[in-house]
Amino acid sequence: MSDLISQNLNMTFNSPEGETVHALQDINFTLKKGQFLTVLGPSGCGKTTLLNIAAGFLHPTSGKMFLGNNEINGPGVERGMVFQQGALFEWLTVEKNVNFGLRMRKENTHQTQKKVADWLKLVGLKGFENTPTYKLSGGMQQRVALARCLITGPELILMDEPLGSLDALTREKMQSLILKLWNETGKTIVLITHSVEEALLLGERLFVMAPRPGRIHKEYELPFCSLGLNNDLREIKNSKEFISTREEVLAMIWDMEEEIMGKTI
Repeated sequence: MSDLISQNLNMTFNSPEGETVHALQDINFTLKKGQFLTVLGPSGCGKTTLLNIAAGFLHPTSGKMFLGNNEINGPGVERGMVFQQGALFEWLTVEKNVNFGLRMRKENTHQTQKKVADWLKLVGLKGFENTPTYKLSGGMQQRVALARCLITGPELILMDEPLGSLDALTREKMQSLILKLWNETGKTIVLITHSVEEALLLGERLFVMAPRPGRIHKEYELPFCSLGLNNDLREIKNSKEFISTREEVLAMIWDMEEEIMGKTI
């Protein structure tokens, strides 16, 4: 089983003023294969640092992170990344963007064309194969980014604020798409967000991070992502259980922000 495992993970930086910043402290968890984890917290709580360690872009000061039996020491094909801005080759067509990873592997052209067609249909971009990517809307570009990430078959999908730059309606549609893709592919997903509603809607598990030092303040096991597979997301957001959980998490983060402001004033 390719579980994502964090063991006593610590990350420190030196600030420009020469102070030691504890970006992460004693992060321990096991994310089972196929689970969807969202990570939420105020600025400076180490969300992106944690994701970058999982991606292999950063190496922890101490502790280890594993995917299955393999320690993560750098980027790898078994992990895929989706950024807030899709990091696409905007001058290339949709098809060439999605096909990029497969072409780098020099896979059979006939097989890759079928894979691209299948994934574009899955993310709702059938008919846009030859469209230059720069002509697409933000939401459509993120669909391209999702297809490009998933087509190479990574075990773990890492998402860093993937919907943060989208308008409210497009963001809601993309949330439904991400849930659909997660359900249909069985991939393990870690998604970083600043949106409490998004974290509650998408995550089976939710880590609320606290800053200085960055640590897991509270963990939730949530029912809303499973409900969202067959129900309208707006109905779920209006349910008493969702509203109650949202207000609890909002109050928690508000208190953290107030504490940070108190320390810096």
